[in-house]
Amino acid sequence: MPKPLRALLAAVPLPFLALLLTSTLPGGPARAAAPAKSLLQNGDFERTLAGHPWMPAGWDTSLADLPTVFFGRDTFLVHTGHWAVNVANMSAAYPMGHNWSQTLLVGKETWGKTATLKVWTRNNGVDGRAYLLLQAYSDTASKMARIWGVDHDEALKRMGIGKIDDPLMDLAWKRVWFEEPLTEWVEREAKVQVPPGTNVIFVRCGLSGTGQVVFDDASLTLSAGMPPAKVAKGQNLFADPGFEARDMVWDIALPPYEGAKVTIDTTVAHGGRASVRLTEFWNGLVETRIGVGQPFDARALRGQRVRLSGWFKGDSLKGIAYVKVFAQGLQSRVTQSPGAEMLSNTWDWQQLSIEFDIPDDAVIVWANLQAQAPARGTVWIDDASFELLGPVPPPPAAAKPPQGSKKN
Repeated sequence: MPKPLRALLAAVPLPFLALLLTSTLPGGPARAAAPAKSLLQNGDFERTLAGHPWMPAGWDTSLADLPTVFFGRDTFLVHTGHWAVNVANMSAAYPMGHNWSQTLLVGKETWGKTATLKVWTRNNGVDGRAYLLLQAYSDTASKMARIWGVDHDEALKRMGIGKIDDPLMDLAWKRVWFEEPLTEWVEREAKVQVPPGTNVIFVRCGLSGTGQVVFDDASLTLSAGMPPAKVAKGQNLFADPGFEARDMVWDIALPPYEGAKVTIDTTVAHGGRASVRLTEFWNGLVETRIGVGQPFDARALRGQRVRLSGWFKGDSLKGIAYVKVFAQGLQSRVTQSPGAEMLSNTWDWQQLSIEFDIPDDAVIVWANLQAQAPARGTVWIDDASFELLGPVPPPPAAAKPPQGSKKN
C-alpha cells in the first residue's frame, strides 16, 4: 500500500473506516431505495400549458359556468418552486365540487397495486369543505376521448354508444375531506387499491363551499397491493356510523340544486349528539338522490350476505327516504338491493333495513342512506349500520319426485 494512503487510513477513526469499507464491499449495506416515480404530469405545477398565459400543463378544471368560481395559478402562495394552483368560490348557492383534475390512462401494470395520492394544501377562509378525490374507473369513453383528443360525448358518438348506455363503472373511490378555515401548508393523502379492469384513474383536488384552497406538489405513486381486510360477522363496517365526527369520512351525494344542503345537526339525534340532515332539495329538474354513503373494497364481501340499516326521521317529506346497496363487477356490471320499505310525510325515528347478496365478481360496494330528489321536506339520518351476515345461502334444492312415479 502506498505510504500516503497508509497514512490517510491511519488517521481515519475505526468506526468510520469500518462503515466506509462495508458500504463499498460486496454484501455491504444496501443503498436507500429510490423514491417511487409519480404518475402525474407536472405535479408541481411549474410548467405552463403552451399557448396559455397561466394554465399548468397536464391539468384541467371542472366546468360550472358560475361567475363566482375562480381558478388560478400564481406565485403568491407556493409550497416549493415558483407556482401553485388554487380554486376560490364566493357563493354556495349552487352546491358543487369545483376542482383541478388530471386523467391518467393506465393498464395491467397498475392492477393489484396500491395507488397513493399526496398533495400539499393550504386553506384560506374556507367555509365548507376542501377535498382530495382518487378514483379508479373502467371508462372506455374517457380513455378514447383522451386518445382522440375529443370530449367524452364526442367519444361516445364515435363509438356509437348513447349516453344512457355509457358502460363506465367506478371500481375504487376514496375522498378525503378537510374543513379547517385557515391552515398553513398541510400534506394530505388518499389511497385506493387499483382493481383489475381499471383503464382510467382520475385525480381531483377541489372545494365544496366558499373561500379559497391552494394546491401544490402533487404526486401519485404505485406500491405493492394489500390483501383485503378481514371482516368479522356482525361487525359494523361504517366509519363514524353516528355522525359524531361531523361525517368527515362519509361521501356526500348533493345534487346541484339551488340551496340544497347536507349538514350535521347537533340539535336532533337518534343516539349520541348529532345526525345528518337533508334540506332544501326541491329546486331541481333532473331526478337524482341526496344523502350519504361509503364505498367498500368488495374482495372481502364477495359471496356474502350483508345488511344495511339506518334510523330516519322526517318532516313533511313529499318524496321518499330509503336505504340502498350497489355492487359493481366487470361481469355482473351493476347490481342493487331490491325494493324495500320507504318513508314519506312526517314520522319520528324509524329504522330502515335491507339485505343484499354480494356477487362473486364484485369490485366495489356502495352502502347509501338517502332520499329521492327533487322533493320538499326535511330528513334526518343517524346510527347507520352495514354488517356482514354470513355466506349467501345455497339455492333450495329442487324437490325430488316420489319413488315409483313415472315420467310422462
